[in-house]
Amino acid sequence: MKKLPKLEYKLVLFLAYIIVIFISIFKYGYKSALYIHLIFVIIFSIFYFGIKFLYIAIAPIMAIFGLINTFVIKIILRKYNKNIPKETAIILGYPDRTKLEGWIKPDIIYNELKDLLNYLEKKESNFSFYTKATLEDVENIMQNNLIKEVYLFGHGSSHTFQLTNDVYVYYCDFIDEKYRKDFIHQVHCGTKHGKSLIDYVVSKENQEKCFLIRKPINGITIKNEFKKRTKELKSY
Repeated sequence: MKKLPKLEYKLVLFLAYIIVIFISIFKYGYKSALYIHLIFVIIFSIFYFGIKFLYIAIAPIMAIFGLINTFVIKIILRKYNKNIPKETAIILGYPDRTKLEGWIKPDIIYNELKDLLNYLEKKESNFSFYTKATLEDVENIMQNNLIKEVYLFGHGSSHTFQLTNDVYVYYCDFIDEKYRKDFIHQVHCGTKHGKSLIDYVVSKENQEKCFLIRKPINGITIKNEFKKRTKELKSY
């Protein structure tokens, strides 16, 4: 006897959903069926689109928060060096306000930045921020021998950094001795696969001291990491 093909579980769920809709129409009316449909759409969207659906669902709030967040960051950074080559460079991702994502998806949150600043100051680092860097700026930073340590703070993966919306730094572009750094810190999401910038430009003995988390992270993860590093400084 020929074995029947196994149905995909998503198809089974969809068929169950259709059956529930029809039962609701005949038993409770069209209004109840519509409510069930809307609940299904929300659950499906969260499952399928994840955090992106959340951004869209609360887009007006995110847009207002994004403007306030950008303003607060500008105030925080007023007293610090910007766009000047120092021993430590912090490249910040920034929003492109001509893109929808630039309004509803902040690159960094001000309180995460404050924890980084607290760590750098306790460490007595000589640092400078790059708040609206271009790809050319990143190239110059990576080639500059005066700069020994680089933080890439925003969105990305193990192999890329989102400089701004639709503009990405690809870490494989830096496979050359002229880009060598003592430390690289990828303060953004990671992935299990893909070579990091750390793999390309940092010596083996220093790689464990670099910030790289090979999974999606959030602000709590970033804050906890810098608080831990600050605490370790105090213990010496």
